[in-house]
Amino acid sequence: MTARKTTKRAPRRRAKPQQASYELRGLSQPLPWGGPFLDIGPAEAIRVTAILACVRFLAQSVASMPGHVMRTLPNGRKESAGDLAPTYTLTKSPNQWQSNYEFYEWLVYCAALYGNAYARILPGDRGFCSELRPLHPTRVEPVRLSDYSVGYRYLDPAGQWKQYDQSEILHVRWLSENGLKGMVPAELCSTSVALARKLDTAATSFWDNSARPDLVLETQETIPPEAVDQLRRQLREVYGGASKRGSAAVLPKKVSIKPIESNSNEANQFMELRDSIVPDVARAYGVPSTLIGDSKMARWSNVEQEFLTAQVFCLLPWQRRIEGAIDRTILSTFQASGDDVYFKLDNRGLLRGDTSARVQLYQSLFNMGGITPNEVRDLEDLPLLDEPAADKTYMQLGFSTLAAAAAQQGAATNGT
Repeated sequence: MTARKTTKRAPRRRAKPQQASYELRGLSQPLPWGGPFLDIGPAEAIRVTAILACVRFLAQSVASMPGHVMRTLPNGRKESAGDLAPTYTLTKSPNQWQSNYEFYEWLVYCAALYGNAYARILPGDRGFCSELRPLHPTRVEPVRLSDYSVGYRYLDPAGQWKQYDQSEILHVRWLSENGLKGMVPAELCSTSVALARKLDTAATSFWDNSARPDLVLETQETIPPEAVDQLRRQLREVYGGASKRGSAAVLPKKVSIKPIESNSNEANQFMELRDSIVPDVARAYGVPSTLIGDSKMARWSNVEQEFLTAQVFCLLPWQRRIEGAIDRTILSTFQASGDDVYFKLDNRGLLRGDTSARVQLYQSLFNMGGITPNEVRDLEDLPLLDEPAADKTYMQLGFSTLAAAAAQQGAATNGT
């Protein structure tokens, strides 16, 4: 017999796991425990109805605010800077295919979902800012340069990376841990997003089975394995799915069907878990839950306060975020030349009360000489009057100081 030669195989080396780079996803460095808790991105997050409602509320509310480019005069007065080149682009037509509303709605949508929103500033007939061209956040990467300025790398549709200067990109960022790039909200609240997605999957599977709960077969006799497999297969054919609805299952002697109560939606508190997702997501975005459909938190006494809370602690930061980005990138050119110009989103339309409240406010301002008739008409979107008297302020003379009243009384006494 010949001895068989045995050859030793070299030990298989395990490939080192590649360390994921979270720079493109919003985190500047890997987390201490190796990465995010769950791999949840914007594409999965927007499918959660609570996140969709929050993003929609933010985007539509901010887009509803008219934008104005304002100038502060040396005497402290403020006026519209309609003569500046970028005013038309910022307030009327950002590009050829988007309206002013659609552009700012998209800007807030990307910033609220991806943590960043980018638009390229293109020159043209209206100066250096004649067009704002949207760039998808997944194709743009901000880079810190050696002089601490910011550059941007953009992956164009042809697959080529292009480099842009900070003055060429309008960048609106969400919360940031490094001041360079905003973090992705879906990653920060990934547990809530993952739970919501699993609840949707569980609900879909439950209704795909015609809302039939899981079952267990109970018997008092020993059944051969072949019979068990056949019985299990027959029951699945009859019981599983809507296509078998109405069929009757014939079970052997002393075999009964019993639903597994612990696997039902009621036992697992399915609706309670779904309802808890809404305030949890609303808390992360800073949106009052009543404004995205949380009827349990709506009370007759707190509805008005919820609107004020949304304006002050939710929409106002988003206004400042967009105004600051435009001032930093576009209007800084005029700041360098000495003009005090800034961009302003007007939120008065969202704060407008009912008719009686507006009448009371205008009447109080008019009686103290704080507003003109034409200014009242302008706030109500009414055509202005051509009479010069409509541009003057008026004040009631029924009130006077104590000193003036005493002097007037003394003069009347001396005269008699």
